[in-house]
Amino acid sequence: MKITFFIGHMGYGGAERVISLLANDYCRRGWETEIVMLLSNDLAQKLEPGVRLIDLSFGSGSYAKRAPAWLKEIRRYLKKEKPDCVVSFIGRINALVLMAALGLRLPIVVSERNDPRHDGRGKGMLMLCDRLYRTARAVVFQTKAEMECFSDAVKDRGVIIPNPVSVEGVSRREPEGFPVVTAGRLAAQKNHKMLMNAMEILRREIPEAKCTIYGEGELRQELEDYVREKGLENTVFLPGHALDIHEKIADASVFVLTSEYEGLPNALIEAMMLGIPCVTTDYPGAEEVMEDGVTGLIVPRGNAEVLAGKLISLARDGQLGKALGENARADAEKYRAENVIARWQNVIEG
Repeated sequence: MKITFFIGHMGYGGAERVISLLANDYCRRGWETEIVMLLSNDLAQKLEPGVRLIDLSFGSGSYAKRAPAWLKEIRRYLKKEKPDCVVSFIGRINALVLMAALGLRLPIVVSERNDPRHDGRGKGMLMLCDRLYRTARAVVFQTKAEMECFSDAVKDRGVIIPNPVSVEGVSRREPEGFPVVTAGRLAAQKNHKMLMNAMEILRREIPEAKCTIYGEGELRQELEDYVREKGLENTVFLPGHALDIHEKIADASVFVLTSEYEGLPNALIEAMMLGIPCVTTDYPGAEEVMEDGVTGLIVPRGNAEVLAGKLISLARDGQLGKALGENARADAEKYRAENVIARWQNVIEG
């Protein structure tokens, strides 16, 4: 059996981690396994030696300018290799793969990995995705909120599968002081300035509070400037990517997600799985991940004052944090890789 995955690259990110888990699993089972990368040949995921990487990236430029070359090369690849199953991740790439495969009668599974209303693809591309998704064997969504963005014809092919998450080999450690952490791209979607503003308020009440933001992205310089502007040089830190992110955050007092929108945030789920008390904004779909006041705390998007209030409550009430962390760890069991991969296998092999 041969399976081919399509994605932009294999760098840092939730979608990339999911593909690495799936590809490694199929490779270990003896399948011929390939990953085709369309945007770059970046590789930050650990892959089995037998997983073959194929670079079909074509320099820089807009999707529209590169689309003809992509369509030609994807179709050539599919006709030559004839995989038994194709699995594509992320909206625009899904559209390219499905368009290139028209008439080839290949079983294709596509997966949405973000909120289609806010990920920048525009109404035209969303409509194109909706039409093309009707030719897929299955469309995998992470949340009901994602699925609701599409027509009934697509929903009929829809399956909701959360991200497989693993934090093996790492145990929760007792925090020292009040360390606040988050992890994610330094991008507008993540709204890290909201967290910085909350830290400015928090340190007045909890002077020992510190915040570490793990990740890289296009807003690094802007965020570094904002830290200096707010006088938070000794409170907020941006160390970049961390390969051992679970080990880095294991002693956090709280994990915070301040996103404007999300698909299904791996970093948040991993923190829950570690038993770290978590606070998230009310992005569409947040209530599918976390029950407010039970497995975590949910705050309004963009409201640093409310976020700061929740952080102060957690700093002053150790029992609240302990209860949230324990409940989160128990609830996050449903995201364990072995449980989720089995659901993916049913879709891919069905």
